[in-house]
Amino acid sequence: MNTNHRRAYTLLEIIIVMALIVIMAGLSIPVVQTTLVEARISASADIVRGVLAEARARALAQGRPWRVGFIPNTGVYQIAPDDGSDWDNVNQDTIAQTDLIRDVLPKDIVFALNDSDIFPNKEAGSPGSKWETVSVYLGDGSAREDTTVYFGKGGILPMRVRVRSLTGVPIVETANTVKESSP
Repeated sequence: MNTNHRRAYTLLEIIIVMALIVIMAGLSIPVVQTTLVEARISASADIVRGVLAEARARALAQGRPWRVGFIPNTGVYQIAPDDGSDWDNVNQDTIAQTDLIRDVLPKDIVFALNDSDIFPNKEAGSPGSKWETVSVYLGDGSAREDTTVYFGKGGILPMRVRVRSLTGVPIVETANTVKESSP
């Protein structure tokens, strides 16, 4: 009886398998990174919608104007009464109090006044020196004026949030919508 069983793999077989693993990892890492960035941008859109809804709800409940603002080229945002002293300093500490909420968007996601501040730049510019307004909600739920701001990661088409003054409704648009409507 001739039993010719193999007890091990050859060096060539091991090298081929290792090469395939390295190639598959090299192909999948960029896909995973892109997916993670897209997830952070999508989460940021949900956060921005929620923050605007919170400010509007507080304005309606208290019958006084509430502002949502951000520090340009950072992910820092703030909700506070429009006449509050918290708008006078550019503090970036996270705070959750009765009349002040300050927090940060997910990693590498920044606010900007123009889409060109985010795309095509790979890195965010230097942080702004004052709070910029996303919207001021009035006691009737409307916004003081129509506004448009952008958020996203450097080097990637940003998302845009527009607030309509008459209704106070925020419209968050995807990067493709922003690209199609740009001149």
